Amino acid sequence: MTAKTNKKLPAIKHGGTIQLSNGEKFTAAQIRKDPAKVMISIIRQQRSLFSKNMDDLIAARAQAEQPDFPMRTWLHNIYLDIILDPFIHGQIYNHRILPVKNKSFKIFNAKKEADEIKTALFQKGWVSQFIEWALESKFFGFSAIYFKEMLFDGKTSWIKTLELLDRKHVHPEAHVFTVYESDLTGIDYLAEPVCNYVVPVGDPCDLGLLNKAATLAILKRHSWQNWDQFEEIFGLPVRIAKTSSQDPRVQAEIEEWLDQMGTAAYGIFPEGTELDIKESKHTDAFKVFDQKRQAANEELAILFSGQTMTSMNGSSRSQGEVHERVKDEITKDDEKFIFNLFNEILIPLLRDKHNWPLDEGDYLVWEQPEDLAALLTIYQGVDGMGFQLDPAQVSEKFGVKIIGLKPKPTMPGLPEDNGKDPKKPGKPGKPGPDEDDEQDDAQLKVSDLVKLHAKLAELYGGKHVL
Repeated sequence: MTAKTNKKLPAIKHGGTIQLSNGEKFTAAQIRKDPAKVMISIIRQQRSLFSKNMDDLIAARAQAEQPDFPMRTWLHNIYLDIILDPFIHGQIYNHRILPVKNKSFKIFNAKKEADEIKTALFQKGWVSQFIEWALESKFFGFSAIYFKEMLFDGKTSWIKTLELLDRKHVHPEAHVFTVYESDLTGIDYLAEPVCNYVVPVGDPCDLGLLNKAATLAILKRHSWQNWDQFEEIFGLPVRIAKTSSQDPRVQAEIEEWLDQMGTAAYGIFPEGTELDIKESKHTDAFKVFDQKRQAANEELAILFSGQTMTSMNGSSRSQGEVHERVKDEITKDDEKFIFNLFNEILIPLLRDKHNWPLDEGDYLVWEQPEDLAALLTIYQGVDGMGFQLDPAQVSEKFGVKIIGLKPKPTMPGLPEDNGKDPKKPGKPGKPGPDEDDEQDDAQLKVSDLVKLHAKLAELYGGKHVL
């Protein structure tokens, strides 16, 4: 009679035995004598599964890279499996695809002027989907995007919906799409008229970044499985019911009662049976499993984003800024990839084959948000050089209303300059013959007082001193 648990993992058997998911059994006497042996068996079992998965990956790569009849079916099955990893999915879609997919752009003409009407033609839902599938080619190796549904108004064929041709049916080296995954021949999507409705994206010989991530993903998955099995055996208490009755009906009633108590392992043993499960004290299971998982995530973050600090905990602001710049360079490369795809393939295709109102020389331009902090530094530098700034331009750039210049501050105890001096002749508002020199002297004295005040304040620990 097998113990019931929520997971098909190790369970306690009647008679005091433990059976692993691979069928290996351990008696209570063996566990008491050598508790670490159970852990070793778990590791051996997972190592065997890892070897099997790695063998599958090696075989899939060989199948995809064979020169005569390359097929990517097995490899894409592995890709679709490892893309379910939340960390890998987040690195690809949150850190690589979304920054480009959500960025605004405009269509410029040959005169380098933005055309709002032509830009509006691409402000559709299918464009966002097109950018996402196009960027996926960097990770899967290839994408073939099909104009699934189009509306013809008698002159122009307008795109309504798109479809990504199933990558397991696409043979990019032979540029064909097959009916069945195992077929070697099919529809040539580079030949007329199919080529007018399919946009191939990516290098036909590239297997994508997921090919490099596959080994790390398998290592990480087995670390999780090891940890889960360790928890299953050692993380929950074992409930033991002792009975002297050998009646199957009594044992069945006790087993049902134990099953309703919770998910921990349990067993029904004859009276006098002893069962003692001990965890090995020589290994910190948390560090073994968790550090292996973290190491795999760090390598994956470097592979996809070029750094770790924007997706994992950073240690300092300066290092974080360096890592952010690395990420920005990768984003710029992704933007350039889409830039070239639109300007060299998509726009000419829509213009020449589907009669879109686009002209020779029209091209996509990404909208770059202004760095206001850098702009402010430039303005301050220009002002410091003695040049006057245009208040209207400053007001427009920073979105603030400028009503005039601030009055210059005066030192306490000094008379304000109102254009009159009782000691010197002259008309109000107009300085006398020597007033210019005296005003310069007064400003110099004020400057000296300010410097003296600063030195005294520094000397007395920042206290206000006059």
